[in-house]
Amino acid sequence: MAKLNKKKNSSKKEIVYGLFELMMEKPYPDITVKEICEQSEVSRMTFYRNFHTKEDVIFAQFDMVYSTFLKRLVIQNRFTFYDVAMTFFAIIKENQFMMEAIVKNDLSNFLLSVLRKYIKALIDNQILITREKSSNLLVAMISGGLTEIIITWTNDGMKQPVDELVIFASKYMHLKTN
Repeated sequence: MAKLNKKKNSSKKEIVYGLFELMMEKPYPDITVKEICEQSEVSRMTFYRNFHTKEDVIFAQFDMVYSTFLKRLVIQNRFTFYDVAMTFFAIIKENQFMMEAIVKNDLSNFLLSVLRKYIKALIDNQILITREKSSNLLVAMISGGLTEIIITWTNDGMKQPVDELVIFASKYMHLKTN
């Protein structure tokens, strides 16, 4: 059974990578499931065993990145704003290819959607502590700001160092910094 799950995870990753490679070559709306399967060398059956739509592929990639983020936080066992933000922006930088594909295809609405969900979870679980009572408006402001920062940073080739982004974010986000 472990072997089967390993193969399924491998196929899933291949499909994700295949879609992102295609997104660098052609517009997202023009990409078909057939092309994703050809690019990732999997059958349509394998695609549909793992995903319902090509949007699900993008959201799966975001979820994998978020899972990595959470694992690193747990391993570090440090949850100050600085540590959380450094880890967040470092992982975004490691996934520059993904962000370039998202920005190139004007899919920032997908990024905003997942950041809203992730930020809310981080606040609800008290990993991020806000200065005032959390609300949907506060979550919207933080996730919208992060989306714009990530888009701008990606468009600039992610040249600005991660620690500078953390300092910038700490000035303008409504989060407690210690």
